[in-house]
Amino acid sequence: MMLQEKEKPVGAASWKTALFVGVAMAACLPSPAAAQESAAQVADDAADEAVFDVVTVTARRRVEAITDTPLAITAFSKNVIETGALDDVGDLVALSPNVSFEPGGDFVSSNIAVRGVSRERSTEEPGVGIYRDGVYVGGPVTSLSDLYDLEQVEVLRGPQAGLYGRNAVGGAVNITTAKPVFENAANIILQVGNKERQELVGMGNYAFSDTLAGRLSFKAVNQDKGFARNVFLNQELDEKENVSARARVLWQPSDDLEVLITGLYRNDKGQTPPVFRVGDDTRQLSYNTETPYNSEESQVSSEINWRIGTGTLTNILSYRSIDVFQQDDTDFSSAYLQTSTRDITLDNFFGELRYASADDQRFRYLVGATVLKEDSFFDTDFLISVGVPGLGTYFPPDNGGLTGDNLDSVLFVLDNKQELLSFAAFAELTYDITDRLTLDTSLRYTRDERDVTFDQTTPGCTSCIYIVGRSLDYSVATDPVFENWSPAGTLSYDASDAVMVYATVSTGFKAGGINEGASQPQYLPFDSETSISFETGVKAQLGERAQLSLAAFSQTRKDALISVDESVIDPTFPAGVNGLGINAGKIESVGLEAELTARPLEGLDVNVAYGYLDATYESFVVPMSGGGEVDYSGNQVPRSFKQSFSINSIYRKPLNDTLNLFAYGSYSNSWDGFQNNANTIESELPEMVNLRLGVEGDSWSFSGFVNNLQDTRYITYQVGPYIQRAQGRTYGIRVEKSF
Repeated sequence: MMLQEKEKPVGAASWKTALFVGVAMAACLPSPAAAQESAAQVADDAADEAVFDVVTVTARRRVEAITDTPLAITAFSKNVIETGALDDVGDLVALSPNVSFEPGGDFVSSNIAVRGVSRERSTEEPGVGIYRDGVYVGGPVTSLSDLYDLEQVEVLRGPQAGLYGRNAVGGAVNITTAKPVFENAANIILQVGNKERQELVGMGNYAFSDTLAGRLSFKAVNQDKGFARNVFLNQELDEKENVSARARVLWQPSDDLEVLITGLYRNDKGQTPPVFRVGDDTRQLSYNTETPYNSEESQVSSEINWRIGTGTLTNILSYRSIDVFQQDDTDFSSAYLQTSTRDITLDNFFGELRYASADDQRFRYLVGATVLKEDSFFDTDFLISVGVPGLGTYFPPDNGGLTGDNLDSVLFVLDNKQELLSFAAFAELTYDITDRLTLDTSLRYTRDERDVTFDQTTPGCTSCIYIVGRSLDYSVATDPVFENWSPAGTLSYDASDAVMVYATVSTGFKAGGINEGASQPQYLPFDSETSISFETGVKAQLGERAQLSLAAFSQTRKDALISVDESVIDPTFPAGVNGLGINAGKIESVGLEAELTARPLEGLDVNVAYGYLDATYESFVVPMSGGGEVDYSGNQVPRSFKQSFSINSIYRKPLNDTLNLFAYGSYSNSWDGFQNNANTIESELPEMVNLRLGVEGDSWSFSGFVNNLQDTRYITYQVGPYIQRAQGRTYGIRVEKSF
């Protein structure tokens, strides 16, 4: 992400900004009503709007009110997403307590962090289960690009042992796209903004009959300029050209059977996020190597829901393919020192079969099984000049036998091929002990079988290039198996018709794996991570105008994967050349979360979230190869913030019988974090203010927007002296027309 002048300090002033934004939003902000709804109808239904809307979620694979769901969850409805134009994962998670989005060192390893649980290495699977339309889309290659035509997004916090057991150590994210409906409709959105950015989003829905309907959605983004420029190659580093389309067909031959088929295609082209050194002018850099990025994804999936007896049988099948190419100037300068290229391919098949009993029974159950077969291949090439400072001393006078085109450089080739077969069986049982007291229990069994072939070679070097006294050429073939039983239990009590309290014990599991590269084979593998969490919470309906959710939790993580420089483990290895994922001893996390959703005035919806998190290495000692150790025990887990706060608001006011004023505003920030294990690099505050103001009629809307109002260019990612920064202020206009 991009760069510029150093962020202004924000501390106490941040609270003043939050207060100012909150007051401004209360005075003039957008509404959750759809653009197609007429102003006259809004006026006629004003009395109904004064009553707070009930938000329903499907976090437990059942449709239920969020106030009746005994877990920590933030839900973003279609109205909120569309009114605020929340089309980026970062926009959504910034409004959830103790949740953050980290773009990482590249687009491939971008990840969502929940309660301090994140992803450290590019070949590591996320610590948060990510699902799109019921299909697991996490994994070593996770696409979190632009969102469009959504129905709802749910962010679940805490280990999700039963239903989302795969890698759901920190939580899970459910992304639900819009299904076809039995009516004819169309919608088109055109947005233009600074940096020569244009966006076109469209949707067409058609009812072929009373039982068959289809929906086609697409999004195209083109941007020619950005916040950083490569002056050496005279190239914009934020330019992009993204195209995505989704087609869905719904067949409902009877009230008991529903078949939904989905096809998806996405192609993202642009530049890899620029990397700067601390203190550099982040508006420009000087690379001698182009840094292209291209990611292509296709997916076909089906979902069948069949009511059998008193319950529903659900079958989900999906095939997904992703191809990624990226090139980086890894010396981050105009000198010819280091260049890397990566070709990544991933093909996976996902299947789930589950049966859920009826919701109106005292004893309810859900049982099922999932299978995931995934083939991935990481082909990484590093071209390193013999003239790299400090590296030339490792070569003999004849350059190690280098000849031909590689006379002045060394080519390191890393081929990492992995085949995964994962099976899981799960059950969730719910029993109403009394009319007010309910017990939920769940259990999940997971078995991961991996077949890994890793080759690291230095072609063109007849003496195999001995660095620090050993050859870097080696091959590894291994087939590790990881198994786990993950239980959970929740006791919830309806203290009144408006208040529910609950207590939960939950476990989580993330299977081990293989690093993308290492100087020695013993550094390649890493083990599984397990966790246990204790949580208590309150869900309360405060009259007809507000809802309150409170949660307090404590989580213990064992063998969490943490990224360290290989030189920490092996002091004889050059610093800054390679990073490794290793298992930390133990991480203890405690925290609090509060969310308030209110409608204080007619047409005004306000959402406030606060999170406190203390995630600390209880025990993390790294042994060094030559003796001695590095002790990080007692330090705060990097890239986790102790405090987070957000507020977003939507306001709508009829101007006359045919015209509405609408507005949206949000403020988010986090405090007290570090970028490294040693806690020597403080994280900059990710303060963000987004505003939108417009008018709408029966079938159209026009609005202006500004995102990152304060032009906060905070550091999003840092390793040593190398940094990436958030994008700066963007603004523009948006026109929407419905048919």
